[in-house]
Amino acid sequence: MLKITEGVPFDYVLTWRGRSLNARPLVKAPSGKDSILKLRSLGFLGGNPFVLKITPFLRSFMNLNKIKKAYFIGIKGVGMTALAQVLKGRGIAVSGSDTSEEFFTDKVLRKLSIPVVENFDRQNIPADVDLVIVSAAYLATRVNNPEVKEAEKRKLPLLTYAQVLGMLFQEKYGLAVAGTHGKSTVTAMLGLILEKAGFDPTVIVGTEVLQWQSNARVGQSEYFVAEADEYRNNFLSYSPKALILTNLEYDHPDFFKNFKEYQEAFKKLIKKIPPSGFIICQANNKNVEQVIKKADCPVVRYDLKQLQFNLKAPGQHNLLNALAAQAAARQLGVKDEIIKTALLEFGGTRRRFEIKDKKEGVVFIDDYAHHPSEIKAALEAARSLYPRKKIWAVFQPHTFSRTKALLKDFARSFNQADQVIILDIYGSAREKQGTIHSQDLLQAVKKYKKEVRYISTLKEAKEFLNESVGSGQIVLTMGAGDVWKISTGRGSH
Repeated sequence: MLKITEGVPFDYVLTWRGRSLNARPLVKAPSGKDSILKLRSLGFLGGNPFVLKITPFLRSFMNLNKIKKAYFIGIKGVGMTALAQVLKGRGIAVSGSDTSEEFFTDKVLRKLSIPVVENFDRQNIPADVDLVIVSAAYLATRVNNPEVKEAEKRKLPLLTYAQVLGMLFQEKYGLAVAGTHGKSTVTAMLGLILEKAGFDPTVIVGTEVLQWQSNARVGQSEYFVAEADEYRNNFLSYSPKALILTNLEYDHPDFFKNFKEYQEAFKKLIKKIPPSGFIICQANNKNVEQVIKKADCPVVRYDLKQLQFNLKAPGQHNLLNALAAQAAARQLGVKDEIIKTALLEFGGTRRRFEIKDKKEGVVFIDDYAHHPSEIKAALEAARSLYPRKKIWAVFQPHTFSRTKALLKDFARSFNQADQVIILDIYGSAREKQGTIHSQDLLQAVKKYKKEVRYISTLKEAKEFLNESVGSGQIVLTMGAGDVWKISTGRGSH
């Protein structure tokens, strides 16, 4: 327990037996006399209450303008790489470490000459570093990251990506893009619109924007646009002036026990938007309307009738993404002709219906779709582009908990595909195993689709596709793991 003073904002890191567990968002003490903040386990150690050492970190003591050298633990993560670019743009010397696995961010880091040490070692952290920024994945006790332990031993300022992003939101006129689907695309679209309008924004996107060949843009103005991730309530670290809420469906069941709990996180985010700000959301969306009631600021709604031109990016979901970006830009005073030009020029983002290759008459498309609604949207977009061609859907489920919680919805997601291949579940760093298997998903899909098969590995799937796919056919790989390697010829490695 920690004694806190009324109204004083602070961040705190939970530790158990000297090990960091999780960084929590900005909070304020309740009104009245000093109070005691009581905390429970956040899913660690079986969810039972336990004694915690709580280390507060007052934001008022941390000024990014005074930081000269920052070190990133897990720098290849998409958000971490974007943040590294922003700090480097402020004149901060940036370096970091990560695993030896190759990501698209490796190219971005090399281009910016940001030093990266592969694999983690306590000796990697520079002696004169002012700030250590860590990916939340490396704070869990089960990870046992030696660099986290070293930073704690040296009593270095240790913050998460979300906490530093929260500091940027406090400095600037921040626009947060949140929602279950479409965050990256809307953030990229809005960033490109504001760039064309001369706003010179700083933008952080959850994937590479193909026109920038990067997942970030470093501007010099007060405007800051960033993707706001709900996982582990990360976006509650932010204090945006405006919010773009794309949509709302249950996700991240490994953290949110049910949809009600998921909605509660968004309600808290909505309450953070000041009366002088604004919220953009889709009209006639039941799930969104249930949480938007908590808003203390103007709410601007959009619907498909408001878009009067076509996009390069296919699919109704991208029209909705464009409408969200358009509505936000209008609130900032951007003229419609500039908005239209920017959206017509929008070239897409990495792993969002990205055409990867065309060879021997076969088109390879890759998409980040890992939720039932995203699979439907990607397949509908493919069918609208190729109405008479045979479409192969290759799906790699992402996390055991999501596959289990949304199994029935996944089963009904592949109607627009002619052939479906289901790979092994990609557990990610936070889930190495679970109580469900891809064979369970196979049986569920078979109730609605006969042309479906289970193939365990990327290598086997690649070999099967090489033998089975004919000229003029479409291969659409989907998932948040490494299924993209199939469409780049790397699935056999």
